[in-house]
Amino acid sequence: MAATITGTIKVNVNATDPKFAGVYTGDFSYDDTHLTKVGQEFMTINGGDYQTRSGLLSFNFRFLDFAEGLNPVTYTARDEFTYPDGPVLAFLNGVPSQFGMQVMPADDGGVWGGNNGFMFVDPGTFFFILRDGAISGNGTVTLEINESPPAPVPENASPFASLLAFLGLGAAHLWRKSRKGNN
Repeated sequence: MAATITGTIKVNVNATDPKFAGVYTGDFSYDDTHLTKVGQEFMTINGGDYQTRSGLLSFNFRFLDFAEGLNPVTYTARDEFTYPDGPVLAFLNGVPSQFGMQVMPADDGGVWGGNNGFMFVDPGTFFFILRDGAISGNGTVTLEINESPPAPVPENASPFASLLAFLGLGAAHLWRKSRKGNN
């Protein structure tokens, strides 16, 4: 049965300037309709090629802005430079294992080019560059699935309430039977 699954992204960042180090978080969601849950699989927004399934619904990551590096902003899937073919969410036996994406605001190579940007790469690693190369760092990425609350289960009636209902039905039956006999 298909379900919309939500998860949390947690990145523990080390930086060349300690005031930029810390834990940065985000969230994601996907629809597992097309996952076989066997081996390694990949998912994007639109599905892309024969190896990539559609079903990534959202990606949000709160990280520092590139110019100042001080104010956190929320980056979404649309900020990925190959959107909608990216970001890519990888799975191993149906469990999210990592994101693959790169945000480079000036389309100048981002982290690979030594310019402003950040990227999630294999295996569960995060790299970033801020302030046009003045600040850089890396981090480890953890993806966690949010536990959905269990479906509500109707409460069973107490034994006492069941006994009262049974006695009430019996009394109604006897009353109806006695009314038939009196007519």
